[in-house]
Amino acid sequence: MLPDEDDDWGDPPRRLPRPAVPEFHVEGFDGPLDLLLDLAERQRLDLGVLSIADLAAQFVAEAERLAQTTPLMQRADWVIWIARLVFLRSRLLFATQAEKQVAESEARRTVDQIDMLLRMRAAADWLETQPRLGVSVFTRGRAGADRSVSAWQGTYFSLMEACLAALERELVRVKTSAPIYRIDVPSYWRVTDALVLIREKIRNGTFRSIWDCVPAMAFTEPGGTIGRRTAVAATFVAGLELVRQGDASIDMVKFPIA
Repeated sequence: MLPDEDDDWGDPPRRLPRPAVPEFHVEGFDGPLDLLLDLAERQRLDLGVLSIADLAAQFVAEAERLAQTTPLMQRADWVIWIARLVFLRSRLLFATQAEKQVAESEARRTVDQIDMLLRMRAAADWLETQPRLGVSVFTRGRAGADRSVSAWQGTYFSLMEACLAALERELVRVKTSAPIYRIDVPSYWRVTDALVLIREKIRNGTFRSIWDCVPAMAFTEPGGTIGRRTAVAATFVAGLELVRQGDASIDMVKFPIA
């Protein structure tokens, strides 16, 4: 089997060696001369910070360093590049008359725009300080009909009419005002109430069973299911408390089983 003539067809392409180019180190840039010229022509670099003397000194030093390894034609390209770069830099020092006129007209137009914006800002600030209708000043209300009645013309009918008008206004005010919510706290039979009642029955000798200590109102009040349960529970807890304190026996707090 013959070996393939293109054994390295799958290898990545080899990069050709980049020709030597003078390197410049100036304010805002460090790199080759061709890149410096490209940035200057596309106005991506501030030429105002470049020194022509510094450019010339660095070019001479780089040309001497690369003179032995660079062909004459390539060094001629360097001279054209550095001349183009110096020309672009010198245009900032010696602008033409037309460029000066364009710059002056552009500056005047910018100043006029800034002056107009300042006037608009001053007018807006003045309007903000003026009283505004509906915010700080209000229109005059509509005058109502003169319904005043002198003391000599008043009658009982006019007095009743005035009282009814005042009552109607008060009724409207009450209806439109925010309602007042009050929490209706029910009065349930409490443990303290049951303790007082049981102790009193024991002291008087009228205690028969703890069932008799449940208040009668818990069985007669309408819809008193919760009230009855509360009364029975409070009485039972009170009986257990008396047993714990030794004032009653456990047999005295037994509820009858219905």
